[in-house]
Amino acid sequence: MNIIPYNDRIFISIKEKYDRFDKIQDLIETKKNFLINKKKKLRFILKQNKFLETVKDDYQKYYNYISQQKNDQIRALKLLDEYIKDLTISGKLTKHNIEDAKEEQSKILREVNLIKNELDSIVDDTKSLTNI
Repeated sequence: MNIIPYNDRIFISIKEKYDRFDKIQDLIETKKNFLINKKKKLRFILKQNKFLETVKDDYQKYYNYISQQKNDQIRALKLLDEYIKDLTISGKLTKHNIEDAKEEQSKILREVNLIKNELDSIVDDTKSLTNI
């Protein structure tokens, strides 16, 4: 068994404490850098989320506007259809005019169906986007 002189033991003990202290300092520095990087990433993600929220809000406004326009078109075409029905029923039209009116009614109904399909497509697209 080796006997270590007292002064050497103190030196070894102090050296061990400094080594531990250095390791702890390194760990603290590593954790600090980790937290700084995490904070930077979070800040970036927050900016991205704010941007995406703005895009979502803009899309919702656009969707509401388009939807309202399509519904207005449908209402206008239905009014025209009712007007043509009234004219044909009232008997104020000639046989030729009645045929023209019926053809216009068919066009109007096809247009209403097209607009309804477009509106349904917009609604479906919006639902699929919100489910992401």
